[in-house]
Parts: sequence; structure tokens; C-alpha cells
Amino acid sequence: MMIMKRLSTLITLLILISTLTKAAGYDAVVAKDGSGKYTSIQEAINSAPDGRTTPYKIFIKSGTYTGQLIIPASKTFIELIGEDVATTTIAYGDGRPGTPAVIVNADDCMMMNLTLENTQGRIADGPQSLAIRTNSDRLVFFNCRFVSGQDTVLTNKAGSRNYFKDCYIDGNTDFIYGAATAVFDNCVIYCRDRIDALKNSYLTAASTPAGQTYGQVYRNCLIPSNHGITNYTLGRPWQNDQRALPPGRKPVENKVVFLNTKMGTNILPVGWSVWNEKTLTNLITNAEYKTQKFDGTPVDISKRIAWSKQLTDAEAKPYYDNTQLFGNWDPFAVWKDLSKKSPSPSIAIGNFRARPTDGSAVLEFNSSWPQKGVTYTLYKGADKASLKKADQLTTKTDTTIAYQFKAELPSGNQSAYYVLKASKGKAVVMSDTLEVNAANMMRPKRN
Repeated sequence: MMIMKRLSTLITLLILISTLTKAAGYDAVVAKDGSGKYTSIQEAINSAPDGRTTPYKIFIKSGTYTGQLIIPASKTFIELIGEDVATTTIAYGDGRPGTPAVIVNADDCMMMNLTLENTQGRIADGPQSLAIRTNSDRLVFFNCRFVSGQDTVLTNKAGSRNYFKDCYIDGNTDFIYGAATAVFDNCVIYCRDRIDALKNSYLTAASTPAGQTYGQVYRNCLIPSNHGITNYTLGRPWQNDQRALPPGRKPVENKVVFLNTKMGTNILPVGWSVWNEKTLTNLITNAEYKTQKFDGTPVDISKRIAWSKQLTDAEAKPYYDNTQLFGNWDPFAVWKDLSKKSPSPSIAIGNFRARPTDGSAVLEFNSSWPQKGVTYTLYKGADKASLKKADQLTTKTDTTIAYQFKAELPSGNQSAYYVLKASKGKAVVMSDTLEVNAANMMRPKRN
């Protein structure tokens, strides 16, 4: 008995040491298990001092933190640092159109190693299901995941500047949109197949206001192929529709530019879309520079829509100059982690769901960053307690992120339960449990 007590004390001490080590250098620690000062991220933010001019660092231990998160305008320089992007999640979704999981109203904030998800995107293609809405200036997102369906990321404030580096963003309709100058460096942009199997959709929907020099700028990003069900154009011009303009309001001058971006086969040859027949295409800047396939060869741009542009070297140069894009703001000056080498890609699992096909089913999923040597092991059971290994695959390419397993469609009222494990080296990530039956094939339930 004495040995067991000593062992228990030792384990508790080791956990405490680990927590204190990870918490070193932070102003606050959030942990669902109670090992931090707070169990709620919102509580930690609310307790932070107002009007900071230097970062207030909040460390968030792994776990899923459910509920809408709001950073009030007074909480400037909030820095949220997750323990691991694959296992530290802020999740919320109430099904009401336009409700964000996360709202940032404060200037000069930064998020790192976090997944932001609007869970409405798991069960339906719409309505608007924002993972994040930014209403402020000088925001940075580093090694984060943004997950939803329609309208995942809204950079909302005209004239503001938002910077995304080494992030993963997915969605199925207009899923990166808004009026801000938003720059995306080395990001993975994943155009999901729609649950309703609609054949075509749109990636961006910028609403760059008249007179604003820059809108959305994508530099050295990846747009991997999906499962081949839904194709995409690179974007359509939101709020450029002449019929939608109220009296006295000027039409916007939508601006979206992709530079040195590698694109999969699900991007349609025309490249871009109008909103409708009243779109003012003369006000739009939809442009590309050196678009490539994943093998590094140029994409055939001969069928691109006539009013889109292919930039010359001279025209592309300003888009690589942060002083041109951001003016007097240097995101690297305060957030020094940005200057580090890009982090090792996470093995985070995305969009694990079932789709019927020819009387059977496929279990679709995707990695968040393409990489070789990730092993995905599928477990199946008649209930959540009896899961056994059912299938396995190991990735052999760093250009693909969409994968699937074949599965039997349960008969009658029966259900099958699945869990997916991703592993590479010492890294292991588990999916939620996926319940599949004939009634919920297109809208699977999750724990």
C-alpha cells in the first residue's frame, strides 16, 4: 500500500513538473483538467488586463474547449498559444446563420497552435458557419487550423490587416471572405467536397472596399485536390453585384491574388467566377502569378476567364513586400516566433465522415498538411467499447491530403462505429468516434 501511495505521489509530481515547465514564460495557463489557473479560455481572456501594449501570453493545454470565444476590444495584445494544433481545439456551432466560433474585436492579437472549428460545418454545407470573424487590426495567426463549411474565415474590417502563416483552412463555399487586407503565407487551403455532392463551388469571396490597395494575398500556398466530388473556382466577388447596392453606396473593388500557388485538379480551368450577370468585372482584381501543379509544372491558364490577370514579375513584386501590404506594421517585430522556420507539419485529421456509394459506403478524411509516412489505422465496432482494427494505409506522397476507406453500409437500424488513428514517429492523433447507419449517412453523429 505504501509503495502505491508513493507511486501515486510521484506521478502527481511528474504531472505538476510537466505543467510548470510548459507554463514557464506565460502569464496564464488554461487546462480542462484543472492543472492550470483557468479551465476556460474565455475566463483567462476576461481576467487579462485591459489596454496592453505588450503580449499577454495565455498557454492552452490540449483539449476541446466548447463554447463561443470572444476577445473584447479592450483586451489588446492577447496571445493564445495552444499546446498542439492537432489536439487543442476551440469548437462551437449553434446552427444560426453567421454565428462565429471565435470573434476577435481587439487589435494586436495573436493565435498559435490552435484549431478553431464551427461544428455546424460537420453536419451540413450551410448556413454561414464561421470558425472566426475578425473585426480588428494587426492580427496574426500562426500554425492554426480553421475548420467549417460555408464562410469559415471572415476578415471583416475594411482597412485592417490580418496575417496568416503556416495555417490550414478548409470549407465548401466562399470560405475565406471579407474586406480586410489578409495575407496568407505557406498555408494549405482545402476546398472540401460538399455533403450534398454539389458539383461546383467557390473558394474566396473578397469584398475589398473602393480605394483599398490590397485585399486577399496568397503567397506560396497549397490548394490540394479533394475527393473529386466538388470542383471550385478561386473565388467570386462579394458585394460587387450592382442589383444589391443600396442608394449612394459605391460598389466594392474585389481584390484576390494567388502567387506561386500549387493547385490541385479540383480548381476549374476558368479560374474565377462572377457573382451574377450584374457583376462589375472592370472593378475586380483577380490575378495569379506562376500558378503550378503539384509536380511543379505550370498550370494551363489558357481557359482562364477573360477579365482575370496573369501578373508579370514586376507586377508581382509589390505583393512580396510587407511594407507595401501592411504599411507601418511589421508582424514579425512583435511576434518573433513568426521568423522561425515553418513548424513540422501536424498529422491532424480533418473531415472524417461517411458517404454512401453503390449500396456501400466510403469513410472520407483528410490530413491537414500533406506529408509522407503518416499511417492511418481504422478501427470499427458494433459499439464504442468494442472497436477493433479494420484497415490501414500509409501515405506515400507529400502532394495528397484526401484519403478514404471502403466500408459496409449497416443494414436496417444497425449502426457501426469508427475511430481513425493517425501516427508518425512518436506523434499520435485520434479522431472523434464516427457513428454510421442508414439514416445518418450524410449527417453522421459524433461524440
